[in-house]
Amino acid sequence: MYEQFRLKELRHAYSVQSWALLIYYGIMNVAVLALMVVDAFAQSFSALAAGLEPDIEKITASIISTGGWGYFLAIAIGFFILLLWKKPKFCFGTVWQKGKPMRVGSFFAIFAIFISVQLIVQLITMLLEVIFNHFGLSLMELMESAGGSTDSFSMFLYVGLGAPISEEILFRGLLLRSMEPYGKKFAIFASALLFGLYHCNIIQIPFAFCVGLVLGYMTVEYNIGWAIVLHMFNNLILSDTMTRLSSYLPAPWGNGLIWAFIIICSIAALVVLLVNIRKIKLWLRRYQDDPLCAKAFWSAPGTITLVAVLGVLTVFTMVSLVIAA
Repeated sequence: MYEQFRLKELRHAYSVQSWALLIYYGIMNVAVLALMVVDAFAQSFSALAAGLEPDIEKITASIISTGGWGYFLAIAIGFFILLLWKKPKFCFGTVWQKGKPMRVGSFFAIFAIFISVQLIVQLITMLLEVIFNHFGLSLMELMESAGGSTDSFSMFLYVGLGAPISEEILFRGLLLRSMEPYGKKFAIFASALLFGLYHCNIIQIPFAFCVGLVLGYMTVEYNIGWAIVLHMFNNLILSDTMTRLSSYLPAPWGNGLIWAFIIICSIAALVVLLVNIRKIKLWLRRYQDDPLCAKAFWSAPGTITLVAVLGVLTVFTMVSLVIAA
């Protein structure tokens, strides 16, 4: 009897968080689309008022250059709703609660593990590429779409600042902190999994899931602020600045320097894990999750709906790119 009651309680708790994430996803897409439509109508009306024919290429370029502001609008709306729903105590207290102090050695150890994810994901990508090539297809276009465009100022601000802050507060703040009372380890896993699926891209899903595990650990053990810093570093330095700088070097040297950095970090990460294997085992044993966590999460209506929607969007993205190719 108690087990059924507890299962129902956990399902409700997980469903609420999943519904919240799905609502925010909808708000984000509607906000971006709305600003695009407003921009297109404004430019078309301005051209017609001046007795000119609307320039489709100019309008399209303007929409792309200002697209990032739609994401900032979604962040503002989403955070306002979150504040009304969860109250200031959760938003400014629970989300930002501090764990143990971050030591320099600990930060660089976590940093090395974080960077090593790039190598793991590259190996996964190579395997997927072999599978796609077997059917006469390639993942290159998917990889390009996964990286996104930061050529416009608005998108540069969003990718470098807006996304790291909003995504960390959403996934490591709202989701992880809300799930944490029922199981710390499972909360890290579940929030990372939803973070991966949220990107709706077969290339980004494994990468976002793996880094989500690292960012989740940083949040529960230290503070969400460190997760935001690491997320910003990934978007601003690894994904943008280093790629741009490498483009100015001769082809072998540009990519070579980036991969040398990733491999060195990966070796350091392996050493860190091997040296601390006993501490890792003790950490895993220290936190005992509710045994019904997984069952409740995967059978929660909100989780089922969210995973189904994100899964369909991921497949749609792949199919549309395959058709376009």
